[in-house]
Amino acid sequence: MLKISVNRLLLLVCGFIVVFDNLVFWGKLFQRIDFFEASGFGFFWGFLASMFVLTYLILVLFSNKYMLKIFLSIVLIISAIIGYFAELGVVFDQFMLTNIVDNIKEQNTKEAQELLSVPLVVHVSIFAFVPITLLWMAKIKRHSFLIESKNRILTTLTVVVIAIILIWANMKYVTYFGRENRDLRYFINPLFLVKSGYSYVEDMFDTKDFKVIGSDAIIRNNNKKKTVGIFIVGETARADRFSLNGYHKLTNPLLEKRTLMNFSNVASCGTSTAYSVPCMFSLLGKRDYSPKKAGNQSNALDILQKAGVKVFWLDNNSSCKGVCNRIENENIFYQDKLDIAMLDNLKRYIDKQQSDVLIVLHSLGSHGPRYYKRYPQAFEKFTPTCKNTPEKCTHIEVDNAYDNSVLYTDYLIDSAIQLMKKNYPDSFVFYASDHGESLGEKGVYLHGLPYVIAPKAQTHVPMLAWFSNKKSGNVDQALSHDNISHSLLGLFGVETKVYNKALDLFR
Repeated sequence: MLKISVNRLLLLVCGFIVVFDNLVFWGKLFQRIDFFEASGFGFFWGFLASMFVLTYLILVLFSNKYMLKIFLSIVLIISAIIGYFAELGVVFDQFMLTNIVDNIKEQNTKEAQELLSVPLVVHVSIFAFVPITLLWMAKIKRHSFLIESKNRILTTLTVVVIAIILIWANMKYVTYFGRENRDLRYFINPLFLVKSGYSYVEDMFDTKDFKVIGSDAIIRNNNKKKTVGIFIVGETARADRFSLNGYHKLTNPLLEKRTLMNFSNVASCGTSTAYSVPCMFSLLGKRDYSPKKAGNQSNALDILQKAGVKVFWLDNNSSCKGVCNRIENENIFYQDKLDIAMLDNLKRYIDKQQSDVLIVLHSLGSHGPRYYKRYPQAFEKFTPTCKNTPEKCTHIEVDNAYDNSVLYTDYLIDSAIQLMKKNYPDSFVFYASDHGESLGEKGVYLHGLPYVIAPKAQTHVPMLAWFSNKKSGNVDQALSHDNISHSLLGLFGVETKVYNKALDLFR
């Protein structure tokens, strides 16, 4: 049995993680530098030293004598999982951690099950279970507390000094290249996860009193007809996959026959549900928005309710991300129903209300990675389709499965329009997606990349509206999620100081 000291074990694990769990980072790095030029060579060694010493310090600080192997095993598993998803273009930033924590709180195992795949198991087996097996086979040399502490201090100092020398010797290359390629930090494993975790915890404990805004909200015209509206929160829909926006496949056969207002140039607030959905109903605007700040003040739905509108949130997604906490809500996500089920019994509910009504339908839409599960067999118009996780299929198969999910979204929106048109003379259906989706372009899949480096596929979203009074038009003006809250207030004629007429799409 191999005998090894604690310090050497930590150095080996650190080296393994830096080299093998950062393959995506090294791949992106070598695409941008010429290793054989002085600048590229210098930056490589300087940055490698920085990564190694920071990772080593984390292992030293959080490991202890009695839990060493368990701690290192956990680190290896987490690093391997992050390394796998990095290959798909997924970044574990603060808001991705928020999504994960929310799913754990809500005991949402459906998303986790869909992310499980043979490639993931193979990757984790190679990059986690193999080194973990060797780790547990090794016998650790034990020393007294004083000797162990001395060895750790000496080893740490040695590592730090070597890193400082390498960084200092190549400082001009490290600072310049690092400043010009800041996006690379998102792929440093597991250092960026540690940074994201710190930000998440810091934000969680930064508690503030709830701020009520829009308390002056009223609807002055009490003699008007009862207004009934449905707002559909789309999930993971790309604007460029709607044939309404010029896509070559007919993914909106029903909506193209409707008289609509279509907004073809809309930017999402974020690239994940946990970030974008609260932003869609916040009055902060993207520039001042954060999920924490939005969660600590009234949103557009609260203000509509204060003005006298009956607001009801119906979820077929993991949760409303705090948006519906103060209004009536229901979640059918765990009943494994398709989105069309949200329209069941809506008429009966609406007819019971005496006031204006807004129904918010939070759809599952085109949520990945298993797009084929978002629609029934009858909507499998585009074939062949991907019946696995996207990276295991051809681009054509992935595109077809995703486009079929958009075809089903077309059916959902049109069915909502049909319900309103048939029953309510003063009504509307308003749709906007929370974010888009990467479908393998440049090797990137799914969504959740930090906004500054996210491709347009993740931020360019569809938005449209149908009105019983037949408003219509194609609007190519640059718009965003910032327009949604003020437009909802305007649709019900709500007067309040926080309403901004300039952001109302239908003013």
